[in-house]
Amino acid sequence: MANITFQFNQAKAVEAILYLAPKVSDSDIYGICKLLYLVDKTSLEKYGRFIFGESYSAMVGGATPSNIYDLFKRARQAPINGIKVEGNQVVVQREPDLDCLSESDIECLEQIISIYGNVPNWRRGDDAHDDAWRKAWDKRGSKESVSMPIESIVELLANPDDLIDYLSNRNAD
Repeated sequence: MANITFQFNQAKAVEAILYLAPKVSDSDIYGICKLLYLVDKTSLEKYGRFIFGESYSAMVGGATPSNIYDLFKRARQAPINGIKVEGNQVVVQREPDLDCLSESDIECLEQIISIYGNVPNWRRGDDAHDDAWRKAWDKRGSKESVSMPIESIVELLANPDDLIDYLSNRNAD
């Protein structure tokens, strides 16, 4: 089986964070990272893609969006296109550009906001410690983080065989 990947789109990721953060409680790095994972799982199941092409790592706190985690670390030093991090709090400095998000992106974001927007971070974390996380975490050895294959996430969703087939052949001629 081919290794399934997506292409990370930082501009779209920033807009998703700008959309999400003001609409949820506990909009710290931990909470936002967990919510983005749950949003991407929803988008993957419904539409066969992650919203902004993220790759995920298994870390002690659960499934973590690798590129976003790095972006948050940089945003502690200087704002990045309307996002800054103060301590661990994600602070948005502008409204999202909704032209960068599709209707299906917004639908998935809103679905997760309605389910998890006002729940404590520990609950989000529990749900981000799923079997895909556990499978990667158990194989990490002494590493602090390890990549979570998209295929492992797909295995948790409805119709995983069809979705794997779709993802494996999406760029075939």
